Amino acid sequence: MGFFITGGVVAQGKIYEGPDDPAGDIAAIREGYMNGNRVLLYFKNTTELAYWPNNSTSRWPNDNTGLGMLDGVALYVGARVYVRVIEGPQPKYIPVCDPDSVEYYDAKGELDTLYFIQTNFRQGMDSNDAGTVLWGLYPVFGYFNENSEYPAMSNKPESWPPNGWPSRGDQLKWPGEWDGRFGRGVKYADLETYFVVNDAQDQEYLVPDVPVKYYPRPGVKIGDKRPDVTIQKGFPWGGIGIRVKVRGYQWNNVQARDAIFWEYDISNISDYDLLDVAFGFMTDTGIGHKGYSCDQDDLGYFDDYVDMAYFWDTDGIGTGGIRTGIMGIAFLESPGKFDDGIDNDDDGLIDERRDNPAGNIVGPYYGIADLDKFLKWYGLDEEDLREHYEGDEDQDWIDGNDENHNGVYDEEEFPGDDVGLDGVGPGELNYTGPDPDGSECNHKPDFLEGYGCEPNFNATDISESDMIGLTCFRMYDEPPFDQAPFAAQDKETFEVLSAHELIEWTGVVGNLYTLFGTGTFTLYKGRTERISMAILHSFDDLSGLQSAEHAAPSLFQKKQIVQGIYESDYRFAQPPKMPTLTAIPGDGKVILTWDDVADRLTREPLLRGVNDFEGYKLYKATDKHFQDAELITDMYGSKIGKKPIFQCDLKDGKKGAADFVVFNGVCFYLGDDTGIQHYFVDYNVENGRTYYYGLTAYDYGIDGEEVDIMPSENNLVIELDESENIVAVGRNVQVVIPRKSAAGYVSPSIDIIEEKTSLVGTGEIIPEVLNDELVDPDAEYVVKFLIDTLGYLKPVEAFRSKYDLSYVNYGYYVKKGDSVIYKESPEKFFSNNIQYSSAGKYYYLNKEVVSDPFDGLQLRIRSVLEPEFDFERTGWIKGSAPIVVMPSMEESRYYPWTYDIVFTGDDSYVSKVSATRGIKNLEGKEINEKALLGQKLNFYVLITSFKNEEGLYDTLDLVVYDLNGDSVYSVEDDVVLAGHTIAFGSNVYWVGTVFSIDLREAYKQGKMPVNGDIYRVEFKRPFIEADSLVFRVKPAVNVDKNKLKNDMENIKVVPNPYIATNEMEPAVYNPFLNQPRRLMFTNIPANCVIKIFTSSGVLIDEINVENEPSNGIVHWDMLTREGLEIASGVYIYYVRSKVTGEVKMGKFAVVK
Repeated sequence: MGFFITGGVVAQGKIYEGPDDPAGDIAAIREGYMNGNRVLLYFKNTTELAYWPNNSTSRWPNDNTGLGMLDGVALYVGARVYVRVIEGPQPKYIPVCDPDSVEYYDAKGELDTLYFIQTNFRQGMDSNDAGTVLWGLYPVFGYFNENSEYPAMSNKPESWPPNGWPSRGDQLKWPGEWDGRFGRGVKYADLETYFVVNDAQDQEYLVPDVPVKYYPRPGVKIGDKRPDVTIQKGFPWGGIGIRVKVRGYQWNNVQARDAIFWEYDISNISDYDLLDVAFGFMTDTGIGHKGYSCDQDDLGYFDDYVDMAYFWDTDGIGTGGIRTGIMGIAFLESPGKFDDGIDNDDDGLIDERRDNPAGNIVGPYYGIADLDKFLKWYGLDEEDLREHYEGDEDQDWIDGNDENHNGVYDEEEFPGDDVGLDGVGPGELNYTGPDPDGSECNHKPDFLEGYGCEPNFNATDISESDMIGLTCFRMYDEPPFDQAPFAAQDKETFEVLSAHELIEWTGVVGNLYTLFGTGTFTLYKGRTERISMAILHSFDDLSGLQSAEHAAPSLFQKKQIVQGIYESDYRFAQPPKMPTLTAIPGDGKVILTWDDVADRLTREPLLRGVNDFEGYKLYKATDKHFQDAELITDMYGSKIGKKPIFQCDLKDGKKGAADFVVFNGVCFYLGDDTGIQHYFVDYNVENGRTYYYGLTAYDYGIDGEEVDIMPSENNLVIELDESENIVAVGRNVQVVIPRKSAAGYVSPSIDIIEEKTSLVGTGEIIPEVLNDELVDPDAEYVVKFLIDTLGYLKPVEAFRSKYDLSYVNYGYYVKKGDSVIYKESPEKFFSNNIQYSSAGKYYYLNKEVVSDPFDGLQLRIRSVLEPEFDFERTGWIKGSAPIVVMPSMEESRYYPWTYDIVFTGDDSYVSKVSATRGIKNLEGKEINEKALLGQKLNFYVLITSFKNEEGLYDTLDLVVYDLNGDSVYSVEDDVVLAGHTIAFGSNVYWVGTVFSIDLREAYKQGKMPVNGDIYRVEFKRPFIEADSLVFRVKPAVNVDKNKLKNDMENIKVVPNPYIATNEMEPAVYNPFLNQPRRLMFTNIPANCVIKIFTSSGVLIDEINVENEPSNGIVHWDMLTREGLEIASGVYIYYVRSKVTGEVKMGKFAVVK
């Protein structure tokens, strides 16, 4: 063994302070799919993207019309390393790490040069002699849950490391929360992945027979950190000593949903500076491919103005005759040179860097080398310049406003970017208080390597780097593995990668490989540089692509969006929180319900944490890719959006087309101010057929001065394996088969408990079972109401009857036991059933209010909006005289109760009112001297809506309205007014006329009421606070034996006859798969045995049915017990209930 000692002077290197990772390990390899928008891309946490020839590793669009676009992408980290060898019994290997020493020893002929291309790819790599270990990048344990099959994915918390994420050294951080680019739990993209690799396993220059060895981390061995490493344990840490942190991003916003972003932070964790380094990507295109299929007929072009290569199929026809799209690969970010004194990125700043401290506050012009370039690059006017910290070279870090100077940002104060190292500030849902380290509200930008960084500073700010840009681009037509651009050819590939040469066009049709490169630069020890790119797609006209301009207008518009997202530090509008969809199959219907997470918990960081939730869209399809719903096309004729079967939105004035952003001729439809609901019943279904439902929550977009962003909605994800079986679905997706109930099944029902129910309000309350599976059997519920007082007839309380009240219902709640399990009020469903009046009052908008589901139940409340006289329900309880009762036009609205006029056999009732003042007729005019006081009458009026403290009914007072003016009560000429009174001292005052009692026609006909007759006066009125409806859920009966016997007579086979196929059979996208057959038995018992015989009595199959109690169907795959397809013919079926032994037999025909 030789000695390895250092040479040269380290000037810019430093100690790496990030995580102390173990060596990468083949056992840490995990596979995943980026499927957060219309781009489906398989990847490994080795940095390899796509994997030819697998059939489903790349597809755009991710639906039945999509085809493969990529066969592979490899990240390249290239380096040229210089070593002096001092010969002897134990040779010494001395790295040379500064340019002057390189020049000196090279001139003396004492310098060896080693070349590295660090990557992980399916082919063209160096390996050990056995071929079991590729000498390249391997993933590191600690950045995912070791029990998970996936790398860490932002939408799969079960894939995250359970004890927290690696931070500084051996420290961990943020268990249970996503380690986002911008901090703890911060997710700006719809879908992200995050993993780390290193090159410790590369032993190319460490095996015994190589003459020159390079030890990047002398004394460190594979397995020192993690002894259970599965490969090359005890070998020296190899490669060049790099660590790569990888993040992938996808947004489902219409403007960005055809793109996927990849960002790579590459750190030198070795003991030495790497003088000559180049980063890049090698890509293997596959436009229109599916595995091995499709001709090799791709063309490509590179546009050096936008740093994008794009590729298309020359005849526009892919596998299966499907139209092919275009794929672009946009180079976004390159490493920077912070020590050459040159403005490499031409932004007016020199030597920006991402790891410098904040420093001191300096003047507006500090650090600007060229003012004109600076203002143009960053889109500023000179008056926008301001004092800033030295480390914030581009002046975009925004301090917060601690108005009360208490050292914390209170809820109403703006924190700006001063949110602390965890990246979470006030207003965020996961905010738990100021950072313990004091970095929040300290009024300066903070960065701590390995832990976190505030927005718009250092690691989170892409513009704080003096980027050198893309320096190399080459295309190859399926090159041999022993040539560039493959990694095994280290020297040749590095020289191409680091060459300053951009070749735009070759004109060669074939299977194209490309090489992007940026370099060379020095990657000092302990420091990090970055590279990033985006893969984007479009449909563009083939004739334009084949022209001399290679025109692709749609793709270039999408490149502008991609560039904008990148320049915004990968901060783009987020959709609302994803709702959870539940679907219950019924007979000829599907009941869909969802939670209110999106309504309540959505926050938009780009709008300072505002809840920008706007509505829901529900999509339906009969295929797994929702192709049925993809009905909206853009101005190029390309499908761009789905048409919902149901949409609801907040009643907030934001409606119609969001035309502040028009993308390819299309804008987002915000809805019609319908109000929000959390359920939908789809009756447009066929029993036995499979339906796919997807629910998205959407926001109202950003119509701003600086940026306009189209409304964003959630993505719909159904993960499939290569056989098109469903592996997983998003929580906002459901797969449902509507069906008949099982024979003998009795659904849960509602029992109103009359003895506990008390209702003064005259509306209807109808509890319904919505979801059999979610009900709480035998649970007792109480429905109560909230009222809002609009006013009183008498504004002065002392002169007001206790029955004087004008009110409305503004909500209700449901209790189960002591708990309120559902409530609807202005605070919760302000825009659905409740409306706000200009008087500051709330009231129901609709006469029928339908609740959101709770405990599998739903309420229908047919409420009275405003009191009114009920002519239909007013009349005789006992008796039939032709009397006339009419309400007062105004005052009765304040007394909308139930009244009984009780007739007696004598004139025992004496009018009590002591003054005529305030007594009004039905039209609201005071009658003054025409009011006859103290009259004796043979009837009285009870207020029967309520009982007083003594348990009795109070009475109305009665006054004779002397219409003929003779000062005497004449039944044939006068009427009686009934109204409320109050006692004030010894006097009784009239405070409101409710109705009149007219006996004139009865007198004329000689049909006067008699003793004991009762006439009821009724008003329609809203529910009151004291009202209660009490009901109980009667449990389901899983098997009612009598019903089962009758139901089994209705067993059917569908379709019958079976002819070739039917709509219940799912569509198959993969041309290499056969469509599965389906025949449905319906109305069967949930637990039964089905036997199928040929017409000659030969048993061909037996189905053992163990359904849920309510499920009355089963599908048969039309295969024999041996797995063979059945022939055409007539078959006999035999169904036997396992519970009762009841049997049903029948026959069906098959025509193939």
